[in-house]
Order: sequence, then C-alpha cells, then structure tokens
Amino acid sequence: MPSLSALRRRRMLTQRALAEKAGVALSTVYGLEAGHRPRPRFGVMQQIATALEVEPADVDEFRPALGLEAERKKVAA
Repeated sequence: MPSLSALRRRRMLTQRALAEKAGVALSTVYGLEAGHRPRPRFGVMQQIATALEVEPADVDEFRPALGLEAERKKVAA
C-alpha cells in the first residue's frame, strides 16, 4: 500500500499544492505524512483521496482511521 507522500509525489504535487487541491490546511497534509495525525476525519480523507484520484483505502496512512469509521457505522446501525 503506497504512502500519502508517495502518492503525492507520483502526481508531482508539493504538500502545499495537494493541500490547496484537496481544500485542507497545509498542516493537515504535513501532519499526516509525518505521522502526527493518526486519525484524520473521514471527510478530510475523502478530500485528499479525491485530489490524488485514489480511494481512501488506497492510502496507507488512512487505513487505521478507516477501520474506526467502519466500526462507528456498525455501532450506529
């Protein structure tokens, strides 16, 4: 599974360019890549994944948070 940084570089985007394209703060992209944000909000994951033209599950850093989101949906159902 590729990292956020690897996916970003494949698209030839800087952290700033990805943040702008996704509509999130630069600190969000930096924090995710640096491992300082282990549980991003689902909406943020979707915005970044859309900007990178991938599914959220295709981003290594998003996998732990996606598992929590799935559990949250099961409990709510």
